[in-house]
Amino acid sequence: MKLWYTREALEWTQALPIGNGHLGAMCYGGASGRFDLSENTCWSGENQPCPLDKNAGEKMHRAREYLLAGDYEQADRLLESCIGQKGNYGTQVPLGRLMAALEAEPVSQTRELELETGLALDGIALEGGKVRRESFASNPDKVMAVRMTAQGERRTFCLWTEGWSQPCHTDWDETAHTLTVSGRALENIHSDGLTGVSYCICLHYETDGEVSWNRRGLVMENASALTVFLTAATDFSGNNPEELCRRRVLKAVAKGYDAVRADHLAEHTKAMNRCTFTMPDTRAQLPTDERIRAFAEHDGGDNGLISLFFQYGRYLLFGSSRPDSLLPAALQGVWNDDRACRMEWTDDMHLDINTQMNYYPAEKTGLGDCAAPLLRWIRDILAPNGTKTAQTLYGAQGWCAHTISNAFGWAAPGWDISWGFSISCGGWIALSIWEHYQYTEDRAFLSDYYETLRESARFLCDILMEEPKSGELVTVPSYSPENAFLWEGKPHCLAVGGTFDTAVTRAVFLAVREAASILGREDDFTRSLAKVLDRLPPFRAGKHGQLMEWHEDFEEVYPDHRHMSHVLSLHPLGLLSPDRDPALCEAVRTTLRRRLGENAKDIVYANWAGALLILFHARLREREKAGEFIKPMISFLSRDNMMITHQGPTTSITGGIYELDGNTGFTAGVAEMLLQDGAQGELLLLPAVPAEWKTGSFTGLRAHGGHEVSVSWDETSLSGSLLPARDAQLLLRAYGQEQKITVSAGQPAVFHFQR
Repeated sequence: MKLWYTREALEWTQALPIGNGHLGAMCYGGASGRFDLSENTCWSGENQPCPLDKNAGEKMHRAREYLLAGDYEQADRLLESCIGQKGNYGTQVPLGRLMAALEAEPVSQTRELELETGLALDGIALEGGKVRRESFASNPDKVMAVRMTAQGERRTFCLWTEGWSQPCHTDWDETAHTLTVSGRALENIHSDGLTGVSYCICLHYETDGEVSWNRRGLVMENASALTVFLTAATDFSGNNPEELCRRRVLKAVAKGYDAVRADHLAEHTKAMNRCTFTMPDTRAQLPTDERIRAFAEHDGGDNGLISLFFQYGRYLLFGSSRPDSLLPAALQGVWNDDRACRMEWTDDMHLDINTQMNYYPAEKTGLGDCAAPLLRWIRDILAPNGTKTAQTLYGAQGWCAHTISNAFGWAAPGWDISWGFSISCGGWIALSIWEHYQYTEDRAFLSDYYETLRESARFLCDILMEEPKSGELVTVPSYSPENAFLWEGKPHCLAVGGTFDTAVTRAVFLAVREAASILGREDDFTRSLAKVLDRLPPFRAGKHGQLMEWHEDFEEVYPDHRHMSHVLSLHPLGLLSPDRDPALCEAVRTTLRRRLGENAKDIVYANWAGALLILFHARLREREKAGEFIKPMISFLSRDNMMITHQGPTTSITGGIYELDGNTGFTAGVAEMLLQDGAQGELLLLPAVPAEWKTGSFTGLRAHGGHEVSVSWDETSLSGSLLPARDAQLLLRAYGQEQKITVSAGQPAVFHFQR
């Protein structure tokens, strides 16, 4: 599968991404040979373990009492003194730029990105010959490689690299054939302009041309070839970035381009081929930008493009997050468009949906090992700061996190009560630990991460208070990202016992109890959770028939809000099911209809909200609805390079902002349409595939327990195979039929269903 074009990219949303989980580049192709560079740990800011006002804890205690009494005005006044102090919060920033240019006017050109190989290929036709440029980002060797070769006449190449933030310093070592850039990741929107990591960019070049230096950089005249190895590093983890870069480059040079390329292909192709999804191509002969426009003009009609977007989401996650990445994927993955980092919200970790959705497809589509940097960051960076915040702000045990975080593990509330107090975000991100276990059943992993999961439950338990009218235990304060409710005619954001907070609390308690049982680590605390669970508020339908968003049936300030946090109880938390909870799932349907009312504006612009609509309708098994929401993700929200953007008034930038979660959420939504885990040992095959997906096939989708499922279907039947990870008895469901099968670990089992 590939993306391809007949024009050089003129802007970021036309350039093609390559990445190795550490280094990212956007490839513009053409004669300019521009590459916008980024690096996983290139962050401004610094660690602020507990950035709170000295009286925040005392005021939080009083605010919680007011909230429980229903006095939201008084509570808000106090909570204004409990917000996090932004200080040097920081953001991921761009790293710099590489130019591997050609001094000639193209007659024609093509650009390609091969998803299975991770190769970006430029073909440039010239008078008297042509030039081919090949680029890739190698994880085994931690370098980006670029090779330019001229066929026919020899050419003049130009090479230059520079840092993004100024000042930075560039050294040319003519003897060693290297360019080295050193600088600091500094900006003054989200930090003081003086605080950030130190970085280094180092490249080595080889050419048969005559090399000189002028204002354009290094000029290679009369050349038939140019080979570049580039790497970058920061001192985020205490390394000397320049020494690390030089070691990597020297190793790659000694190894040689062909060997570096071969190892890259072996690693990249193996991961990408773990899971595939194909449907018939209708317009593959069109360049990708034209293909997207044709899809929009014809309201679909090109199922192969949907398959391409599915695999592209996996490609972007794999490029952003490898098992050895130092940090999890930020808002834009490993790439950075120099726009998100300049906005009122930053290129960071948003824990109220975005970071979770970045990893939504990881386990199910065979990239579960790529969640490792997220899991390490939760345990080693976020939870320690969250422990300080829990104690200081809430007087609670365990650890917490709120709406946002960063490379340094910010765990305090955000700096505005209108969005910053999502107290269960720590619990939700901690559930990534449990999800990884559900797919792998790796007891050693679960043992290593159990305390992190357990201490998240400890915090959520400690902040519960008894609601005086019902006697239920409710979270205080409680927030439904990023909506508000009306009380006495005024908007408020914080109350008690909201559905999102309650659902996360319930899911974390259930996970901890089961994990403790599996590991034989039950104790008084885990046993006490059974009684606590019985006292949590149940899900309820409100006066409009909707799933209630708050503990009381308030009116929403924003009925069309892009966040649908209370519906996360359906997916990914799995607390509601169409089979088990038909009435509540009908309330979910009403909620979705109200969000999408006649005057809906906010929800239609958010890329991740579009993905949620696919996921929710897929989980409700509303196949035509799920298919309906696939289309605007491609037609309206994606750009020429297939990156799906967040648009509308919350971005304040024309053309929108790329966020990784749009593409990964799309992939997760399609995966949910193809395969779902039902009740214990139950697998639903093609549970939400719309009628217009007449034929197709997928391989390697994972179910809980690590079983791999592959299916092919047409208009009359489906056939498939299952590769079990362990001995099991499974119930397969498709087309309203059931098949019970007994499987043995590692022994493929086949199945067939007739419509």
